[in-house]
Amino acid sequence: MTWSRRLTLEKSAPSAAEPGDRVLEVAAMFGLGLDGQRQCEIVPRTDLNLRGGEIIFITGPSGGGKSSILRCIDDQVCGCLRFEDVLYGDDDRPIVEQIGGSIEEATLILSLAGLADAFVMLRRPSELSEGQRYRFGLARLIERATHADELAEIVVLADEFGSTLDRLTASVVARNVRRWVSRTPGVCFVAATAHDDLIEAIDPDVVICKPLGGGIEILRRGQPAGGSAARERPSGR
Repeated sequence: MTWSRRLTLEKSAPSAAEPGDRVLEVAAMFGLGLDGQRQCEIVPRTDLNLRGGEIIFITGPSGGGKSSILRCIDDQVCGCLRFEDVLYGDDDRPIVEQIGGSIEEATLILSLAGLADAFVMLRRPSELSEGQRYRFGLARLIERATHADELAEIVVLADEFGSTLDRLTASVVARNVRRWVSRTPGVCFVAATAHDDLIEAIDPDVVICKPLGGGIEILRRGQPAGGSAARERPSGR
């Protein structure tokens, strides 16, 4: 059983930088007026559907507003899980002792996250590589979703997804995320990254392209599966 929720994204910020002498001189030279309190549109007013069992992939250059989209979602959905919050913790016991209520559940979840090697399972988080810690964070998310109410709406926000990993490891993690979300209808995974090379591996249901400036484009996988993507247009004011 899946769920669906419609959100309206919108983000702007005041731009009130004090003009310097040169700015004032140029403005006077060309007869330009200066408005010290202009609104800078970061994310235009846009409708977005979140659905359980789906992945939303936000891509665009650094500074384009990807993180602002995540904050818009976080502000409207109570209890979002942030991927970066589960990557690191104070518990430095072997990872097999930190996951699941039994050895069977622990090995299953760690295997789903790509940590099936027995020697890796016996390591502590501080002994893991960056890529392994990323996959251990995924295991934590899988465990939370496994123990959540079957009707729970789970939204995972992953900013700078895979940006610190080498590209092969990032691709492996992205494929693991795709497999997990596909089999977990209560989870909507929202990943934001400037690395659009992960699109094929993570195989998203929705792609949000956020260039520099106020524009935005949302493409949803068409129906039936394998059809062409259809644009979800920005809503009117």
